[in-house]
Amino acid sequence: MAEEKKKSKLKLPLIMVVVAIMMVGAGYMLSKYLLTSDPTEAKVEQPTGAELEERSFQTDDLTTNIADERFLNVQFTIVTDDVATREELELRKFQINNIILGDLASMKKQDLDSKQDMAKLEEKLRGQFKKLLQEGDVQRVYTTKKIIQ
Repeated sequence: MAEEKKKSKLKLPLIMVVVAIMMVGAGYMLSKYLLTSDPTEAKVEQPTGAELEERSFQTDDLTTNIADERFLNVQFTIVTDDVATREELELRKFQINNIILGDLASMKKQDLDSKQDMAKLEEKLRGQFKKLLQEGDVQRVYTTKKIIQ
């Protein structure tokens, strides 16, 4: 009878230790796999320069007047998701030029001075170019030339 009492007294601490180990293990697994993001898992493979060249479309060298009676000379490079999308944009060059000139006509020099201002313009143009496409995607618009006089 004394042995049975000893066994029952040891069961509770043993169960508590096992539960504690399981909780620590579950916490470790949760923190490792769910709560922290591993930068190596989310790594996006960068395209090569040749791939970018194939998928990129460069606008004409455009000169226009802007709202504060200055002249602006710009050129953009549009990066698409594939070659077919780039080819469609090339066919729509006149529409792209029209969009760019229309947006720039209402802007002033101060709207084009900072890097943030140009990033906003590039993103706005990107959205408008995407609407032109029946298929494909415009991934990014880069300003490759900007001269304000």
